[in-house]
Amino acid sequence: MDHWTEIRTAYGVARSGTVSKAAQELGVHRATVNRHIDALEEEIGTRLFLRHRRGYELTDAGREFMEIAERSFDMLEDFFGRIRVQSADVEGEVIVATLFPLTDLILPAILEFRRHHPKTRVRVTTGDELARLELAEAHVALRVGSKATNADYVVQPFCTLDFALFAHRTYIDRHGRPQGQDWTGHAFVGNPDAHSAAPFEVWLARNVDPEQLVLVSANPKVLEDALRSGEGIGFMPVSYARTLPDLEQIVPALPDWQVESWLVTHVDVHRTDKVQSMLNCLKALVFAT
Repeated sequence: MDHWTEIRTAYGVARSGTVSKAAQELGVHRATVNRHIDALEEEIGTRLFLRHRRGYELTDAGREFMEIAERSFDMLEDFFGRIRVQSADVEGEVIVATLFPLTDLILPAILEFRRHHPKTRVRVTTGDELARLELAEAHVALRVGSKATNADYVVQPFCTLDFALFAHRTYIDRHGRPQGQDWTGHAFVGNPDAHSAAPFEVWLARNVDPEQLVLVSANPKVLEDALRSGEGIGFMPVSYARTLPDLEQIVPALPDWQVESWLVTHVDVHRTDKVQSMLNCLKALVFAT
């Protein structure tokens, strides 16, 4: 077993018949395959392959190696298969860190995960601070904006969030709908920031008079409550806003207001059954546009 890697490489060459195919299947360079075979033959003191232009041909010792290796790998594959079946009964807690506007959107995925794994508990956390995956503050994190660059994180695209301006029916009844891009006489709720990673916050800073901002907050729950109370016009994710009663879209969603979202996991837990199952449920979500 001290030479397991070399044995696996030699088995790959014996099955495929060529170094290039074995290298491609194993995901290594041709030179690595040659080095592994040379090291194994040197260790056992005999040739397993005859080298020629058409590829590698098994010697008598090589054929015996192939028979033993084939039985061994079949037994190992059977073992791994049984382990996978046994571990499919996922238990314990799965922590999903998300942002407030996304919570309702991902709830169907969480319910689907629970249907498949009734012995689990899902903890959903929301907050302004990003969950530190390296400290096990979450198993799966949903993040928006720029892609995380931490080398220990596995980052996958989730969905593109379309943002648009909305107002509650009570606001429209009192103030009417804006005419085109004329915002004169209208009130806004939001978080204007010319240097924000959120493009709609940049738009607010550049296009809305500060005196028209009747409520400013970085807390999305505060802004939603103000919007639903009819205090002013504000940005909301289109998919989420459509789930709220009496909100009306003021203008179409612009491409410049789109925000990318990401599924982020830590490399140490990314391949675990419960994390993979949760990721699969989240990726299966379909958002209306």
